[in-house]
Amino acid sequence: MLHKLKAFGISGILLQWLTIFLHNRFQSVKVGTHCSSFSPVTSGILQGSVLGPLLFLIYINDIVDIIGPNLTAKLFADDVKIYVSICDIDSINLLQDSLFAISRWAAEWQLNISISKCAVLHLGRKNLTYDYALDGVTLPNVREMRDLGVLVNSNLSFSSHYALITAKAHQRAGLIIRCFKSRDPFVLFRAFTVYVRPLLEYCSPVWSPVYKTDVIKIESVQRRFTKRLRGLACLPYKDRLQFLSAETLELRRLKQDLLTMFKLINGIIDVDVSQFFDITNYSQTRGHNFKLVKPVNNNNARAFSFACRRIDCWNALPADTVLATSTTVFKHLLDSHNFNKFLHI
Repeated sequence: MLHKLKAFGISGILLQWLTIFLHNRFQSVKVGTHCSSFSPVTSGILQGSVLGPLLFLIYINDIVDIIGPNLTAKLFADDVKIYVSICDIDSINLLQDSLFAISRWAAEWQLNISISKCAVLHLGRKNLTYDYALDGVTLPNVREMRDLGVLVNSNLSFSSHYALITAKAHQRAGLIIRCFKSRDPFVLFRAFTVYVRPLLEYCSPVWSPVYKTDVIKIESVQRRFTKRLRGLACLPYKDRLQFLSAETLELRRLKQDLLTMFKLINGIIDVDVSQFFDITNYSQTRGHNFKLVKPVNNNNARAFSFACRRIDCWNALPADTVLATSTTVFKHLLDSHNFNKFLHI
């Protein structure tokens, strides 16, 4: 760790302070009121410390350098994902060589790779399937894989993810009804927004459904829960939501998509906006000056992706909304618009 800190240019008093911080550490295990004897911590980064995550990121950051410029690598905490467009045997060898390089890097820096959590996902129908190996172990070829909590399959479809989150959400919503003593609908719905709704909205700009059947499947969680609240069973779904001052899950996802687009276009999210959208920047167009060009798509995976599915909705927004001075103002202005023509339910 200290070697890598020096390589990043950290020296002087700061390096001395970090050296003292990392050396001569001891740990103990406490169970109830009893503590074990202290043992020296001879390796690793202190868990639970403020500096711990930052030092770990510094420690693994150079793994991108050994992969090379011809592949794309994505890091998040202790997860790494590498991918490349497979078009011939050379690109297959390139990916396999990168796996060998990762294995050597892990051995050199004494980090064990969790092989059981590694897999290969071939995207696209024309992808040349091939068996890749890591640390001498052939990695399984899978049809779907969880990526930071989102289940995606080889066709870039999220149908399995919809089924998974709705099943979990129905289960958790049922626990709220059975376990809470209060029958107050506002208290129970508040619990729903805290414990259930995040399951149905996590990373929604990535997987937000377009087909009506999928929209209805996810919406059924909130629809069923509100119907079980006292005094609301006989009311239509929209009336129940109005009584609770709530919105449909579909509308909330649409607004989240638009908010993410707003952040991208205004540089609030540190991602190159040109990777997602082509802005016209034509001052004479009707509406606002940030209208997006809707690309021609040859497949549903692209047409229904975040980069395409909300372009018509974004272009229809008035100028004062798109030119909002902050995300708070933008969200407030979205609440005043009617998006019914862009919704299924």
